Amino acid sequence: MLVRDMPGCLGCPHRGTGNQPFVPDEVFPGAPVLAVFQNPGAEEEAQGRPLVGPTGQMMERTFFPLAGLQRGEVSLANTLRCRWRGGNQLPDLKDKGLQAAIAHCTQAHHRLPEGAMTILASGEYAVHAMTGCPKPFSDRAGQPSGWRGFVLPYSPGAWRHPVSVWTPGPRDIPVLATYHLALLFRQPLNQVAMKRDWSKVWSLVGRTWPVKFPPIRTEPPDPWPALSAFDTEFHRSDPSQLTRYSMATSGAVYVVEARDAGPVAVAPGSVVVAHNASVDVPHVARILPVGDIQIEDTMLMDAVLWSGFPHDLNSLGSLYGRTNRHKHLAEANPIQYSGGDALHTLDTWHALSAQFTRDPQSKWVYDHCQRPLLPILLRAKQTGSRVDQNRVQVALKAMHSQQADVTKRAQAALGWPVNVGSSKQVSDWLFKVEGVR
Repeated sequence: MLVRDMPGCLGCPHRGTGNQPFVPDEVFPGAPVLAVFQNPGAEEEAQGRPLVGPTGQMMERTFFPLAGLQRGEVSLANTLRCRWRGGNQLPDLKDKGLQAAIAHCTQAHHRLPEGAMTILASGEYAVHAMTGCPKPFSDRAGQPSGWRGFVLPYSPGAWRHPVSVWTPGPRDIPVLATYHLALLFRQPLNQVAMKRDWSKVWSLVGRTWPVKFPPIRTEPPDPWPALSAFDTEFHRSDPSQLTRYSMATSGAVYVVEARDAGPVAVAPGSVVVAHNASVDVPHVARILPVGDIQIEDTMLMDAVLWSGFPHDLNSLGSLYGRTNRHKHLAEANPIQYSGGDALHTLDTWHALSAQFTRDPQSKWVYDHCQRPLLPILLRAKQTGSRVDQNRVQVALKAMHSQQADVTKRAQAALGWPVNVGSSKQVSDWLFKVEGVR
């Protein structure tokens, strides 16, 4: 059966796969924000309006207040305006048929509302439709953080890979990328990052965030400031070979090539912040008297405050960074990439330090348990660690035996060969079959 005929639907590769009706966008001319989501559900079909089901109710109840929005004052749209094959599940974004359907629906039915200054794209399908970004939530290492929490230029269907840190100007339409709200029904821990994303909407409308990347100085700082963030780039085959280092203060960013990385004067007690300091401190020692300075580590700080969350710098920069994303520039713009690491490390340190003031017990753990590990980690990197290989082999054998036992019991209980090491298979069974909520 055919999708209900609508102007523009003719020629859509999805047309003819079900009898689901078309759900139009809800547009309010003059509204500064357009929020774009995935596709309609059964409730949206019944009412002919987007975002009226459980996801929409959660949006209005929890996320609209964070963004300073309310229904009737924000335009709402879906990437696909009918249900895919009559259901709610979309195939992977790599699916060519889906890509063609998104491209057709966007070209035929998407119109930027008059007065819209910012687009919030909820989910990778919406980000792809509004920017052309091929896989927005996978970075170079294939991790799921990617562009979440950052902005991309509005460019539907025509991906323009940024070759520098992009900052939207007064006439640009920035697209803020975040996870789809429905993800919280399966992975509620993501609400921390998503709430942070939604809270940025009015800063983005007012162009107070992200700020323009500061000019980069290439000469060594002299003297070294009392508070700074430090990061290094080195040869992958030999981490002892420094390529360059970057340093950020509250008002300046330095990126210094290895050939110019000589000793610099620093006041005793100065604070130097690194992310995963055990990697960078050996290079700090070439420049600063390590015994006279205080080393801070934002990765260890975040591990204390948010132990169950990712601690990589791209994720932390998406929460606390003053500028837009820089992690895609490792090859395209290595100087700005290096400077961005130092700048986002400094921004992260300020944010986590403020959290420590509200959580003194976590600060005690960091000061007395985590930060004292740094000298031990440094010695381990320099001299190695002794390992009782026989004991390790015994422990591995016991662990593998326990894993096999758990797998057998799970498969017996479910009646099919589930892989308990697959979070997708386990979550699909719990949420879709058992109905866990």
